[in-house]
Amino acid sequence: MIDKQDTQWVVITDLDGTLLNHHDYATDNALPAIRKLQNLDIPIIFNTSKTFSESITIQNQLNINTPFIVENGSCIYLPKQLYPELNLDESIHSRDQYWEVVLGKSHPNISHILKSIDTPSFCYQLLSACSAQEASSLTGLSLTQSEQAISREFSEPLIWLSGSKELAVFKNQLEEHDLNTLQGGRFLHVLGNCDKGIATDKLIAILSSTKTQIKTITLGDSANDAAMLLTSDISIIVKSQSNSQLQKLVTPTFHTRREAPDGWAEGISYALTEIEELS
Repeated sequence: MIDKQDTQWVVITDLDGTLLNHHDYATDNALPAIRKLQNLDIPIIFNTSKTFSESITIQNQLNINTPFIVENGSCIYLPKQLYPELNLDESIHSRDQYWEVVLGKSHPNISHILKSIDTPSFCYQLLSACSAQEASSLTGLSLTQSEQAISREFSEPLIWLSGSKELAVFKNQLEEHDLNTLQGGRFLHVLGNCDKGIATDKLIAILSSTKTQIKTITLGDSANDAAMLLTSDISIIVKSQSNSQLQKLVTPTFHTRREAPDGWAEGISYALTEIEELS
């Protein structure tokens, strides 16, 4: 560990456009930084719009086994292997090899609300209504990856096809049903009253039960990362085509010059230097 003895640093990171290249989802140039963090016992925690199955697949590919947050803060997962004696409360449930903390609404509930409001369905294209081939064309994911992306449990990504006035009405209608919207790099995400910042705070509160102090390094690239970046000790915006909206919401500690995955590695290098100076 490279900070004071009673402090645990953790990295909490978005995936698409931040760790994963926006176009081809490449991560190779981030691998040395990932291994350095692992050697320093600094956990890498995904905080992503991706699903449970997508996140586990990427963790396995990168040899990462840590807690992770899915669907824009809708649910937290903690490996039981790492936290066998977690202090359970009514919000923590068991799911396979993980403890599950649900913060959002279920996908069936969200779908029901979308069907019940006045905004006509021709104003948007739902990811869940796409075939794997259609989703692949929209995202650049493989067919298998697209199937995982379509399998939402707590949110509904969509592409808005109408005007800004109609969008404002749509958002107001959703708010009346306790639903939130977050803009990602590709999709507008409809979800419960949660976000990446709320989920980050909840996860840190859970982890703090075993550590004296936890400090965070957060990395993101899109507006849906704003709440997460605002919670952190060191906030990093990774350069991407989605930065413009995010920069209106957050003044980061550091803004990378390169895009993912090189920009992610650049941000981690900066953060580690800052931590060394604090030690």
